[in-house]
Amino acid sequence: MPKVRTGCLTCKQRRIKCDEAKPDCGNCSRTGRHCEYPVTLRAPEAASQEVVQAPRRLPIRVYNLPFKVPGSQADRQLLHFYCVEAAGSLSSFSDPTLWTSLILQRSHHQPVIRHALVTLAALHRAYLQGGNSIQPAATEASIQRIAKCHRQLRLYLRSPNATPDTPLICSILFYAFETLIGDANSAMQHLNNGLKLFKQCQANWHNDELLPHLMNIFSRLDVQASTFDDARIPILALVTPEEMSGVVDAVPDELLDLPHAEAVLTKLQNWLMHHIIAHVSHKHKPFEEFPPYPLHERIVLYHQYERFLCALPTLLDSLSADLTHRALLLRIQARMYHAILLENLPYQARPCSLSESSLNPPTPSQVPTDSLQGTLADIQAFLALDSPDSGPQNFTLCTQLVAILYFLCLKTSDTQSRLTALSLLQHSQLAAKDGLWEADKAVSIIQFMMQHPQMRETEIQTLEHAGSGIFDPEVGGIEQVFRRLSTQSVEPTDSGP
Repeated sequence: MPKVRTGCLTCKQRRIKCDEAKPDCGNCSRTGRHCEYPVTLRAPEAASQEVVQAPRRLPIRVYNLPFKVPGSQADRQLLHFYCVEAAGSLSSFSDPTLWTSLILQRSHHQPVIRHALVTLAALHRAYLQGGNSIQPAATEASIQRIAKCHRQLRLYLRSPNATPDTPLICSILFYAFETLIGDANSAMQHLNNGLKLFKQCQANWHNDELLPHLMNIFSRLDVQASTFDDARIPILALVTPEEMSGVVDAVPDELLDLPHAEAVLTKLQNWLMHHIIAHVSHKHKPFEEFPPYPLHERIVLYHQYERFLCALPTLLDSLSADLTHRALLLRIQARMYHAILLENLPYQARPCSLSESSLNPPTPSQVPTDSLQGTLADIQAFLALDSPDSGPQNFTLCTQLVAILYFLCLKTSDTQSRLTALSLLQHSQLAAKDGLWEADKAVSIIQFMMQHPQMRETEIQTLEHAGSGIFDPEVGGIEQVFRRLSTQSVEPTDSGP
């Protein structure tokens, strides 16, 4: 082996002769490797170019990992970037164990997971450097990296020693790939495949510390996917027939800690999405026309949300200040899903509850004003807090904040509240992308609807009702609505003035 004393760092590590071409040497250019020179060896023009580009670059100075990582220097740099930047965003103000510990541990022993993590870090870094989008120049390299991940996983699955944890982890990582690129259909496909595999393996998979964490992330992403595509029923079913009928409470008498409360709320969210989507044909039906069975289940679900909301203040008062972000996020989600349930429950069917005892009766088919105001206040407080990672979370996975603000804009009849929610959608501390949901797309749709002649010239109180006249009812979820907007083919269905 020749001794390599000059040249780029990558060729030095590979112990091959470097032609020292700038900005990338011939070896790195041919093999697609990241080419980096020691600071003292860089040409003046290259150093000057780096100074110009500095505001958009994310320099990494230290590459300390808890274990020796195989692969190139570039891979180690990307894994370090994952540890210090991406993992915190992916945990989305929730339990970080899966992202900061368990997946990294599995990647040490499983190359397919390790390469997927490197790819995710590269995509995340390109997303941040591109100003919350992956620029065309990075797209080709990104597609090549993703294709390699797919090939590696297919080879792994043919191995007689293949275990379910690797494809399950990869399905979540592949989902994150596609959300960063902006391909919602591919992201949904990876998620659905992972959810189906998880259901198959769950009954026979025991004594693995990874299982409850996978259950947590899959359950949350399953709910988020059903808010994104309003015709998609969640794949996981988290409630039992006894809970659905009211024989057994889905919400315990006491919420033990924050992770416990988050799991209970996810269960209620899953139940609500199952029920609302399955019985969407009964939406806004008067009490006398509502079928008995779905009405009974809806009342049972109402009681469980009431139990949760009554137990929540005691838990929140006991939490330390470092959990403020997670606590606020929990209450935001609880209030919003409770409001969606109230919107879909005939007022005559609502029993008297502690949370409503001091409030005026809400108008049927609208988000209750108190829920809306409380949710907006909590979101404002959440965004005003310093991030745990001392910076804006440009990419998160499942906080649901973008979806919640979008729905608030659609469902409120109060103009000022709508404007407040719209301004929060454009807040600098709100993640530009929260899994499948993109803040810019939500803002574009809301602004279009607010400026549409049909909204200005009629007495329609909510954007949701206006949308039924602006968009074809068969358009579907937010992605399809945005595509109609982007092609400038959205026209009022009402031919009147």
